[in-house]
Amino acid sequence: MSDEADGTIFRIGFTVLDRQVVDRRGENLGKVDDVEFTWREGEAPAMTALIIDAASLGGRIAGRFGRFWETVLERMRPPEEAPTRVPLTDVEEFAPTTVLSTDAPPGMRPLEAWVARHLIGRIPGGRR
Repeated sequence: MSDEADGTIFRIGFTVLDRQVVDRRGENLGKVDDVEFTWREGEAPAMTALIIDAASLGGRIAGRFGRFWETVLERMRPPEEAPTRVPLTDVEEFAPTTVLSTDAPPGMRPLEAWVARHLIGRIPGGRR
């Protein structure tokens, strides 16, 4: 893939996928689990967004375990919550750690929010 702005060529699997992502304040957001591409007729595909969501890993894991992973995480996620999508315009740099030029997108860590709401919140004193 090439970046038209500076002519840089990099391998997505090496430079983007499974790399840690931090927002502009340095808060850990997780790892890049998938990427989104846009195809326009007559043009090369262009990477348009990073997907930060453990549920998206199911498609990258082969066989029964991948399908199991997708099923379990889809059932745990409220239906109104979609995977966290970070537009490529929010990425400041791809380095060993991907740095965003913005704060964390809303809806980050849906699995952690579910666990806090349904498990930890039921423990006496867990809602403090």
